[in-house]
Amino acid sequence: MTLRRRLSLMYMAATAAFFLLSALTAVFFFQRGLQAIADRKLMSAADEAADILRAEDRFDLAGVRPRLDRFSESLDGFFLSLRGARGALLYSSDPELAALRPPAGAGVYSRKRILLQTVSLPAGEKLRTASLFLPGVSGGLLLELGLPLPSPLRSLPAGSWYLLGAAALLLLVAAGWAGWAIAGRALAPIDRIVEVARKAGEGALSGRIPRHSGEDELGGLIDVLNGMLAAIEAYSIKLRQFASNVSHQLKTPLTIMRGETEVALLGKPGREEAVAVLESNLAELETMTLVIEDILEYSRLDGRGAGRPKVERLDILVSRIAKKAAVLAFPKSQKVETDLEEVSALVQAGKLEQALLNIIDNAVKNTPSGGRITLRVRGSGGSAAVTVEDNGPGVRKEDLPRLFERGYSTSGSGIGLGLARAMVESFSGKIEVSSAPGAGLTVRILLPAAPGQNLPSKPTE
Repeated sequence: MTLRRRLSLMYMAATAAFFLLSALTAVFFFQRGLQAIADRKLMSAADEAADILRAEDRFDLAGVRPRLDRFSESLDGFFLSLRGARGALLYSSDPELAALRPPAGAGVYSRKRILLQTVSLPAGEKLRTASLFLPGVSGGLLLELGLPLPSPLRSLPAGSWYLLGAAALLLLVAAGWAGWAIAGRALAPIDRIVEVARKAGEGALSGRIPRHSGEDELGGLIDVLNGMLAAIEAYSIKLRQFASNVSHQLKTPLTIMRGETEVALLGKPGREEAVAVLESNLAELETMTLVIEDILEYSRLDGRGAGRPKVERLDILVSRIAKKAAVLAFPKSQKVETDLEEVSALVQAGKLEQALLNIIDNAVKNTPSGGRITLRVRGSGGSAAVTVEDNGPGVRKEDLPRLFERGYSTSGSGIGLGLARAMVESFSGKIEVSSAPGAGLTVRILLPAAPGQNLPSKPTE
């Protein structure tokens, strides 16, 4: 059974329960109203009958009977009886009803006010009675008056039941139709979600779920799902770009290796030519190895948590990294300089070191021989900064936003800078870049400073 059908049935059941409860409530209060009317009539009649009995100086049943008969006849539908102090029936306007009416309890003889009761008769009818004990009349008399209570349901005409049944059936049909329409309107956003999700499963990630006004609760869900679809689409685009760039970077060395090998096989290379081909192939294999290692490092980074940062002295850490940077820069006779302040930050030392080495490796590759690479450590406010500067050719302004994308490259493997950013962001760091053609590239890593440090409010140069 569909959700829409279940909601429609629930709406029908709720509507039926509401009208049934409303009908029972109406019957209850109608019955109470009839009882209140009967009570007023009974109390008024009891007062008149008591006045008739008290009017006699000396109570004589034979003398008072005609007056009681006339009084009973004037009360349309009333039942009147008179009993002695011991419960013996002295007078009754309806002897058959008096025989069915059980004697009043002994407690009524001690009451000074009218006692109102509802009595059930054997035929299933209800009789509302008013009992009043008159102690000063003939040693005590119990005056009882009764009035049948009409049943609201029994008082309906015979044909009314068919009309009520037809009305109830029509009401249920109308409630079912209304429930179906309301459920359809309420579930319309879910239908839209299912349709877009189905298309997304087929590969159409550009679709979004329409949101209409008034959809507050489901509208929030639609916003979240649309954001998720946008993130999946963006990730898919980046993944395709990454695969394309990596494929290109792997294709280039493979093409070189194949071309050199084919040329060598066409002739009869000597020892020196064979060694040159093998050395060239080895260099291309090393390039592909670097690409593959960066890809593996990326996959490991995506699959593990950020860990717990610790307080580290950045000046000591960067000083140690500068020694490794000098080794990287040695083949190109590049100079590695440091400008370090004593600053501590909350970092993961291993990841920060790997990120800086990737940035330095990129600087070495893009800086000409004899160039300069500078490492700086500064602290200001609530953050610390590690900066890597080079005096290479720089990067065009339009290329800066893509510099950290996976697979994008101006040289090298094209993965190192993206890996560096992912590592830094894994422990709440941030990377900024600035450059201009011919002015070199500056990469700045911003890190949360360790608490309790007295750092300047503005960064020092």
